[in-house]
Amino acid sequence: MNYQNIQSGLSTAFLDKNISSNVLYRPQFISNDYKNGRKVLSTIEDELLHCDSFLISVAFITMGGITPLLQTLRTLEDKGIKGKILTTDYLAFSDPKALDKLATFSNIELKMYLVPDSKNGFHTKGYIFQSNEIYKILIGSSNMTNTALTTNRE
Repeated sequence: MNYQNIQSGLSTAFLDKNISSNVLYRPQFISNDYKNGRKVLSTIEDELLHCDSFLISVAFITMGGITPLLQTLRTLEDKGIKGKILTTDYLAFSDPKALDKLATFSNIELKMYLVPDSKNGFHTKGYIFQSNEIYKILIGSSNMTNTALTTNRE
């Protein structure tokens, strides 16, 4: 059953928009588009508010990136929804204050990958939201920085 849903969803998204399929199985292009009022941040926030657990792996985290998510993260903490966040010390870009703030959440497991040197970067950007048996995955270019989540062409 799920294989058929995936196949139909991919066909709708990539071959013919008129093919009938379940919207949950259709890949979508998510980007910041200020002209149409869309932000990657809004998608992440919405997925967080509707998930049972989450995994995030990004190279950079700043206060500007997490500040708009703090209330949502607090709501998840109150509901006991667990998450894991993996970041890195790559290029020493992540803001220690942002990491300290994330570390205060009892429901979030925060880890940092230490790169051996600047030539061996860690530059992932992925968000996974699990709800029951459905996993929604955002992959691409958005770190947890304000510009990445709101204005950059990510």
